[in-house]
Amino acid sequence: MTKPSGEGRFELANGPANLHDAIDRWGPDLALWPDMMLVRRAREALLADRDFRQYRDRSVAEAARLTRAAKLIDQRIAESGSVERITKKLLVATGSKVIHWRRRIAALAAVMVVSAALGSVFAELMPADVEQPRIDVVQLDTLVFGPSEADF
Repeated sequence: MTKPSGEGRFELANGPANLHDAIDRWGPDLALWPDMMLVRRAREALLADRDFRQYRDRSVAEAARLTRAAKLIDQRIAESGSVERITKKLLVATGSKVIHWRRRIAALAAVMVVSAALGSVFAELMPADVEQPRIDVVQLDTLVFGPSEADF
């Protein structure tokens, strides 16, 4: 949305310029608007301005019509089975096959069982009693002890 500034230039506006633009941007339901001051102005205008009230009522009716049309289209798509046909043709064209979630869970369980078995076999093969040789390293820091204490 642009708002004219001086000298014929146009600047980007951060929010809607008026209440009609706010309805176009956020819809006719005032409870969904993020700007509370604008909601307050809109509620006052709904009671005082016939033109704004008519514009909001028209947008409510258009939103209801669009919702009904979307439901009808979704119903026709579901009844015709076009999504399944497209999916099957894509799978045939790409050479892929559908893997159901039950098979994926079974494959995951098989991987976990195999990894647990390999881990237990590895633990049996490695001797557990062998201690690693202990190496102690002592390092004196000359900044802490100073050169006179370390005989430098």
